[in-house]
Amino acid sequence: MGRNILALCIVPLLIIVSACEEDTTEPTVGNPTITLLTPTENELSGVVTVEVFGHDAEGNALDRVVYFVDDVAMYTDPNPSASSPSSTWEWNSESVSDGDYEIKAVGYDLVGRSSEAAREFEVTNADAASGVVRSDQMGVIRTRHGAQVRVPLGAVPLGEDQHTAAMVFSVSRDTSATTPPPAGQTRVSNYYRFTPGGFVFRYPVEVTLPILEGSDLTGREVTIYRINPTSGELENFAGTIDEEFGTISAQTYELSTWFAAVSNSPGVDPQGWSCIQVSTGSDDWVSLCVENYLLAFPSRDQLFMPQNGLTAVYGRSQFGWTDAGRWFLPQGTYTICMQRLDDDGIWQKQSRSIVLNQPAGRTWDGGASCSAEWTSFLMDGSIPIPSAGSCGCIPEASVPVGTGEVQVTLQWFNEASIDLDLWVYEPSGERCYFGHTTTATGGRLDRDNLCGNYENGTPENIFWQTAPDGEFSIWVDWWSDCGNNIPQMPFNIRLVNGINVETFDRVLGSEQSLEVAQFQVHHGALHIAPPGGLFQASPPPHVEKREGIATR
Repeated sequence: MGRNILALCIVPLLIIVSACEEDTTEPTVGNPTITLLTPTENELSGVVTVEVFGHDAEGNALDRVVYFVDDVAMYTDPNPSASSPSSTWEWNSESVSDGDYEIKAVGYDLVGRSSEAAREFEVTNADAASGVVRSDQMGVIRTRHGAQVRVPLGAVPLGEDQHTAAMVFSVSRDTSATTPPPAGQTRVSNYYRFTPGGFVFRYPVEVTLPILEGSDLTGREVTIYRINPTSGELENFAGTIDEEFGTISAQTYELSTWFAAVSNSPGVDPQGWSCIQVSTGSDDWVSLCVENYLLAFPSRDQLFMPQNGLTAVYGRSQFGWTDAGRWFLPQGTYTICMQRLDDDGIWQKQSRSIVLNQPAGRTWDGGASCSAEWTSFLMDGSIPIPSAGSCGCIPEASVPVGTGEVQVTLQWFNEASIDLDLWVYEPSGERCYFGHTTTATGGRLDRDNLCGNYENGTPENIFWQTAPDGEFSIWVDWWSDCGNNIPQMPFNIRLVNGINVETFDRVLGSEQSLEVAQFQVHHGALHIAPPGGLFQASPPPHVEKREGIATR
């Protein structure tokens, strides 16, 4: 009797187990199917939406989808659907450096069979650009988001031998900048670093910044600021607005880091900057600069007056420049010098006084109204007649440093003199520095900023027209604070390979030596490594200086 009861209990249990086994029957033999639907473009930036469509061999939904970037699992979707897209993943491409990456999606069915789909993509988030412009050329270097520097013909000065020189210009996001806009304003652009810094151009160049999407600009005044690399203070350039492209631009003789800001209050500021409408007329070039001024609102404007910035230059379009425009200045009384190039190629100049006593009303959607116009010399006898020569308030151009296949430039900014030295170790062990300015491979140091001839911001520079293959090391050595009791000094190294530019910002303590980076050259191409990443290099030896000559 007990055995019969047990048998009756076992039969239902077997039925239940059999039913369960039928529910978990494996899908039809065959691997799943999976396809990458998006992204469809080859270049990626920002947050990227990755979509896939997939199913098992019977057309049912997958059990899970795993996403990889360069074979590193990044995300698992545990519940894909059977429709298209079956699964979606949002990937922030800014989490990796720019370069080539493989995005792969692997789809699994209930029993673990899998298939994958993968594609190569290029990540480009840096928003950077660089290029070479020569003395006899004009050029525009522009990033993918619209930050740019425009260089007119002749802006790059001639070299030391009065022959055509070349400069490598670069534009990039400056993630180290933190200087806020003045009170009552909000920053509406990223910080952008323009290089080369520490140079004064023969003609000004034009920097352009894109305004951040979503910025509240309607009826508000927008200003473009340069961060003075020595003081860290802001210089107001009250640039030209282009609403169609969403940008603001300004002329400048010197490059550094720039950003744009907007007033928090809508409407025209009654104490805002005024402007002069300038035109070249029939002349090739017209340059204006401020000889002296008396500000109407000194307590507010004096802090932001730009160094080498109270100038404006306009020229013919064949020079890559603009033949007319608005020159913005604070309200006040000015003595302005104007120079123009006559038909014989001789500069003529004339100075006269002008009063600017009303705001330009330079709101984003309201344009600007200038209170004065300047198109030619005056000949009414009330002011001095034009004379030959150039205006003394136009800054003197710097002599460019040498460049080539590889260029290493050291730069620091301090009003008080301080002597830092650039050293570059070559693959052979030979060192290029102030005491050995030319190496066997053609490495050459063409600038040395000393206590006795110190110029704030003047760079030290080592370059190779053709660099030897092998491993290099870059060092900066503290030589002397020139008696100024300076405990430390921020500096930057600019490493140029062709048109590729890498910048390193560091701080050097008193009496220290610092290895900044190493790099490897192979057939002209350059690979950058951290200090000690390629080989172990000893600090520079102590070398004495006598009147700019090195002695051991």
